[in-house]
Amino acid sequence: MRTGGRPASFTVADVIAAGKRIGLNELTMQRVADALGVTTAAIYRHVPSRSALETLVGEAILDELRLTDDPAQPLVPHLVSFAGQLRRFTLDHPGTAGYMLRLFPRGASGIRLMEQELHALGERGYDPAAATVVASGIATIALGVSVAEQEQAAVAGSEVVEHALTAIAGSTLLRQAQAGIPEHTFEDYFLLLLTSAAEGLVARLPPGAPIPAPEPAVSPTTTPITEKTP
Repeated sequence: MRTGGRPASFTVADVIAAGKRIGLNELTMQRVADALGVTTAAIYRHVPSRSALETLVGEAILDELRLTDDPAQPLVPHLVSFAGQLRRFTLDHPGTAGYMLRLFPRGASGIRLMEQELHALGERGYDPAAATVVASGIATIALGVSVAEQEQAAVAGSEVVEHALTAIAGSTLLRQAQAGIPEHTFEDYFLLLLTSAAEGLVARLPPGAPIPAPEPAVSPTTTPITEKTP
């Protein structure tokens, strides 16, 4: 039997290949089925759910990410480099940052990347638990900024941006703030933010130090009202 001029038989590898071509941002069972010239029911016979499809495709994409590490690089520059590599890869593969933020690691490729970064931080004095805290913190910030950059690029030049600029122009304080910010690129902002985050995180959790216990929540207090006697 043929559908759309193609054999109806296919493998999970074909599903993954089609999913990678579609990309995580646009990934659906229907789009994969259309790409393979089969029905969605046929896809479900190979992949049980949309989340399973996302994991298969996401892990296949992450398999292409190869982190580089210079063992001689000091800790903070290493963390900034790690963040920059995540940014560049996720910008080149839209949807990957969101995939990693939702749940990570969730498969062999994610585990490989996590273990590689834990090893790199272990060489710089961290035990696995503390390395996980540091790596996860830096990755979360880097991926979040990457998502924001992609979202802003998606609306660049659109009517919603014009409305936003008009709204900003109506605020004296925001106009003053905008005028005081030097010309910069998104990468300039990324480096400033990630360098500051890495420096602060390392200061709070230096190599060899135990993970600090969570600080107790501060309960709201009320000031007692005392009556004055005449």
